[in-house]
Amino acid sequence: LSMLNVTNQIQQNDFRASLKNEYNEFLDKQSRRFNPEDCLNIDFHCHDHNSDIPDELWGRILRLPETWLKTKKLVNLLKKNGSDVVTVTNHNNARSCWDLKAKGLDVLVGAEFTCFFPEYDLFIHVLTYGFSQEQEVVLNKKRQDIYDFLRYVAANDIPVIMPHPLYFYTRNEKIDLDLFEKLAVMFSRFEVLNGQRDLWQSVLTLNWVESLTPAKIIAYAKKHNLNPADFAVDPYQPKVLTGGSDDHTGIFAGQCGSMLYVENLQQRLKTQPASELALEALKKGDVAPFGQVGENQKLNIALLDYFAQVATKIKDPGLFRIMLHRGSTWDKIGCFAVSNLLLEMQKHKKTMKFFSFVHEALQGKKPSKLLKWQVSKDYQFCIKQLEKIADSKKLGPEAFTETVSHAIADLFTNLNKLIASRVEKELQGNKGLQIDNFSMEEITQKFEIPSQLTALFFGDGKRQDNMSNVRVEKMLDSLSFPILISLILAGSTLASTRVLYQNRTLLNRFAGQIGKNKHANRALYLTDTLLDKNGVSNSLSGKLKEIQRADLPVDFLICHSSAQAASHLHVVKPVAEFELQKYGEQTIRIPDLMEIAKIFYEGGYDRIVCSTEGPMALVSMFIQQMFNVPSYFFMHTDWIDFIKHTTDLNQYGRDRIRRLMRALYNRYDGVFVLNSEHKEWLIGHEMQLPEDKVLLTAHHTQPKDLGALRISKSSIIPNATDDTPVLFIACRISKEKGIFDLPEIVAKAQQTIPDLKIVIAGSGPALEELQAAMPEAIYLGWQSKKELASLYLSLDLFVFPSRFDTFGNVILESFVHGMPTLAYNCKGPKDIIEHHKSGFLVDSTAEMAESIETFFADKSLQHSMAQQAVLRAAQYQAEPIMQQFLSDMGLELPVMYNNQRTVA
Repeated sequence: LSMLNVTNQIQQNDFRASLKNEYNEFLDKQSRRFNPEDCLNIDFHCHDHNSDIPDELWGRILRLPETWLKTKKLVNLLKKNGSDVVTVTNHNNARSCWDLKAKGLDVLVGAEFTCFFPEYDLFIHVLTYGFSQEQEVVLNKKRQDIYDFLRYVAANDIPVIMPHPLYFYTRNEKIDLDLFEKLAVMFSRFEVLNGQRDLWQSVLTLNWVESLTPAKIIAYAKKHNLNPADFAVDPYQPKVLTGGSDDHTGIFAGQCGSMLYVENLQQRLKTQPASELALEALKKGDVAPFGQVGENQKLNIALLDYFAQVATKIKDPGLFRIMLHRGSTWDKIGCFAVSNLLLEMQKHKKTMKFFSFVHEALQGKKPSKLLKWQVSKDYQFCIKQLEKIADSKKLGPEAFTETVSHAIADLFTNLNKLIASRVEKELQGNKGLQIDNFSMEEITQKFEIPSQLTALFFGDGKRQDNMSNVRVEKMLDSLSFPILISLILAGSTLASTRVLYQNRTLLNRFAGQIGKNKHANRALYLTDTLLDKNGVSNSLSGKLKEIQRADLPVDFLICHSSAQAASHLHVVKPVAEFELQKYGEQTIRIPDLMEIAKIFYEGGYDRIVCSTEGPMALVSMFIQQMFNVPSYFFMHTDWIDFIKHTTDLNQYGRDRIRRLMRALYNRYDGVFVLNSEHKEWLIGHEMQLPEDKVLLTAHHTQPKDLGALRISKSSIIPNATDDTPVLFIACRISKEKGIFDLPEIVAKAQQTIPDLKIVIAGSGPALEELQAAMPEAIYLGWQSKKELASLYLSLDLFVFPSRFDTFGNVILESFVHGMPTLAYNCKGPKDIIEHHKSGFLVDSTAEMAESIETFFADKSLQHSMAQQAVLRAAQYQAEPIMQQFLSDMGLELPVMYNNQRTVA
């Protein structure tokens, strides 16, 4: 098993490790290209407070600048980090460069112009250097058309760089690979090292640029009717590769950049300014990038710093401004919600102070000792993490990035543990809401927000059963400090990764085009249950065993306090867990969101599967949004039927739950179901899911336990003989399983078969009630798999009175050991049981009793059904079912995996 763990870990990390190794090899070669004594270091890509009109739509709607960083601070940081030449590339203006030149400082004038690609309805960035103030005016006019812009700079010998070629500020379905063919014809210089972008994008860009042969460029030019000479591009000259930090917050400026080779540099510096020599080297193409790509961590850190400043500096953007601004309705609603949340948070002094401390720590300033003494014991961990962040600033960029990443995760985990402990304390003290004290009807009624805005914001003066009497201001004031900070930490993590992967489909196509660096195809399977005592856990355990056996490209992840990680199995410890005794003795485990996101990223996964509607469903949607990956849901349970049988909820309440489920399932790219009836329901008028999104699957059989032995009926039932007719049922003892049909069924059958007995295996909340209704039955309690196998081999007929189960794993378990099954003609059973061959499908308790009489009246029928049960079980083998399951998710099968036909 330990060897399997090692192999699995190598496979998971192979994608990221290969990217890192490849890129480090490239940087090592670049570092040896030129003699350092003849090189000027420059960060070609950084911003300050004059970058005040962001490209992101939400930033413009909310009137937020891209940064509040002062020019002087940026310049000092660049020089501190080894920049010999300073440039500031603000968006669409060079104000900072002109201001510095006016003060007598030597500056390479630069700007990052946002240019429009008309045929793609796309804005792209172009780093531009060495222009005059008069030319800047023309450039801002020309940038409305990328072709005019690039022809102008070429005619005026103004060098340009294409920054982050694979990163665009919006999702754009019009982008195709032809765009990059045009870029190859129109640009000589490409940024292949961007300190704020993902390693995968950087390596893809590098390999693409290095693959651009003269023949390809000439072919692209002909294909798109472009003349390379119009853009000062010589197809026979290699492309120039550059680097820059893309820093907006004054944290990483100068740590990534370019070495510019100037022959006889030291002598020439005596007579020429460094900026002039830098411009000359850039035009010649004597450039070698340097620095570190921190994957998504650097952007996460930068966004955290930005969010911290936004929280303290945001001003009311104005309702009419939001309503009348360009953008979709959802953009405007989102901006309205964000602005209100942040403006209300500004009233929370403790939160505002924390944000300012975060910003200072990221700049290398530790919290004061006085603050440390003043902070309560509950929040001492926050101070410790801020001190670690500030101290790591002195240890170099790699140590700083790693420390901050760990600190963010640790802060998030401990804040959520604090929230959980406080909630638990409130519940134990009977000061908070006790979920078990409410009926399901009361819970669903209270879960509502009014549509009347005056009631939402000001209350309506009436006592309501729902949230209509909750004012937004009071609600936000009641949110504690740890909740607010957790939201910001999670939000910055989501946003930083989301923007990098918002065009993931394009990245995948791009990798296919260049034939390198294709992202690993692996799924992470999230579930709230794997080790519990129920049918869902048993089926998932079987799926995991098959994945481990065949080394399939799927890994499970569970949240559990005592389980151990294994091959293809991640285990995260719960932040909190609590029991819902009233609703089926369920244990609800709250996972660490940040830890799962880290596992997903570092494991090289590119799709997500979730099989339970609890906390893991929320995690799966977070991962889906964060990484922009395909997501799938595996539907095990008919919750509407469960609620109908176990709660007091009326039709109105059940409809509300159904609508919530419909909203949930619509968030996924595919929903796996276990029976045809459920599929018809999901694509029908009640749920309205597209038919192609609902995927029919099945559970597979587990191998027969060859070590299980028959046991005598007398060892279980007093005075029984081998000829005594015995019914058997193994299930969770709860109402939705139909167990209270058993007394009537057995009583009717005993009228014809007086010595008929029934053996019941399992436990559950309705056990005592069933024992009172059927005192003559034999109750065995929960049985191990080996014990169950012996019971299947030794008893006669399995009875399955549930109308609730979506599949019925116990049916296959009984079939494997030659025991036929009697069940209602519904959902899962009707797809598995062949009526009057491997068992019986009936519609009522009376028909169940009749079928029992028929079965025990005919020895040849008993023998035939036992044989047919084994044959039917053989049609549910693991290989074909898992093959279809993986194929439906778009995963490739291992070459050696058995290619059998799927179950009809």
